[in-house]
Amino acid sequence: MIELDTLRKVAVFRDLTEDRLQWLREHLIEFCVKAGEVLLRQGEMSTSLLILIEGELETTRRDDGQDDVERFLGPNVFGTPCMVASIPFPATLTAIADSRLARLPEAAFRELFITCSPFGRMAALVMTDWLTAIETVGLHRAKLAALGKLAAGLAHELNNPAAALTRSLDHMRGELAALEEAALALGRDAVPHEAVTQLRALVAGHGPEAIRGVASSLQRSEAESRLGDWLAARGVAKPWLSAPVLVTHGIAPVDLDQLANNLEAAQFDAAVGWIARVLDLRAMMDEAMQGALRISDIVAAMKSYSFMDQGPQQEIDIHDGIDDTLTVMTHEMKRGIQVIRDYDRSLPRLPVYGSELNQVWTRLIENAIEAMDGKGCITIRTRRDAHCAVVEITDDGPGIPPDVVTHLFEPFFTSERLSNAQNEGLGLGLHIAYRIVVNRHGGAIQARSGSSGTTFRVSLPLHRDAARAGDA
Repeated sequence: MIELDTLRKVAVFRDLTEDRLQWLREHLIEFCVKAGEVLLRQGEMSTSLLILIEGELETTRRDDGQDDVERFLGPNVFGTPCMVASIPFPATLTAIADSRLARLPEAAFRELFITCSPFGRMAALVMTDWLTAIETVGLHRAKLAALGKLAAGLAHELNNPAAALTRSLDHMRGELAALEEAALALGRDAVPHEAVTQLRALVAGHGPEAIRGVASSLQRSEAESRLGDWLAARGVAKPWLSAPVLVTHGIAPVDLDQLANNLEAAQFDAAVGWIARVLDLRAMMDEAMQGALRISDIVAAMKSYSFMDQGPQQEIDIHDGIDDTLTVMTHEMKRGIQVIRDYDRSLPRLPVYGSELNQVWTRLIENAIEAMDGKGCITIRTRRDAHCAVVEITDDGPGIPPDVVTHLFEPFFTSERLSNAQNEGLGLGLHIAYRIVVNRHGGAIQARSGSSGTTFRVSLPLHRDAARAGDA
């Protein structure tokens, strides 16, 4: 028989009177298990409260392909939240050593829960602590997952311009040496001053900003071939090196004809080489500058997105936050997402927690992308509605079932019918958005959906007093 002192060591029973402990002992069913035996599996419904009297048990919770393992020594209790809320057991419960346990049947548990206020209070406290711990872990995991996804996307976005910058600089090194040789050739072959003036004018008139597009790669190839033949006929030693650069910058035989007539073959060869090297070097410098500017833009958008070096609350233009979010999420939109902005620029600056609000835009835009399977149109509208600024994010995906829409902002809500729609991150991700909008900003967030798409509507108070009231 179980000692009453042992039962008192279990948290949920510690405030029970002697009579209640005696009643509890009479309703417990004792049993023993061997090491390695499984008492409950994750997802199974428990029909009784389990009390570990002596021994050691282990819980293994499988989540996202990983096992979260914890060990417990007796005396201890398992399944209180499951019995209170009639929910499946959240982990697999296994005996690590030979153990002595007791089982309190569901009927006895509910009678004790209803008739014994100390037990009911402790069970409710255990339930609250358990839910808080689970939600806290879930929120942190969701934030870390979002951060990891964002970091991966930014790394991809930064890699492209960084690679272009490196490639351009490496190419420029070789072109600079070639330009030096071409300049020396100009001097060596005594190109007249008038011809040098023509060279400068030709280069200035065919810089990167003056590049003329070619209709197709075939036409481009034909133009390079014609120019190469024309250059070879006039004594250019390696026309296949210069012709592609000249065609790219829109230079045709007619542009070089006067130079060819006024210069000797060796002089013309040096002049063509110098023109090609200067134009190519300028093009590489322009490409390198574009890569550097793109990196600078991404870093600036990320700094603005996270409100780095700023206080937690600021007065901001919400359009800047939305645009920063779209910038840092560019990698997710390249597959075929079109964004339509319909902004009311007359909206005043709002008192908000900027970095937190950007998490809301991130979650809603991610949901829209997921709903459309990466291809479709997202429309972002802003407007004023009485004393609130309203932001609507609409996708043209297949929509969400009506009975699911009403539960979207509940924590841990899931539905099998979301498996082909907006299932990734729904429930907890939207619950985070709900808490930021409603609890932190005193605003409101709603969703409406139909066969033509889904719209999330966020309302934020225009004035600081309203925001503080929502923060209380």
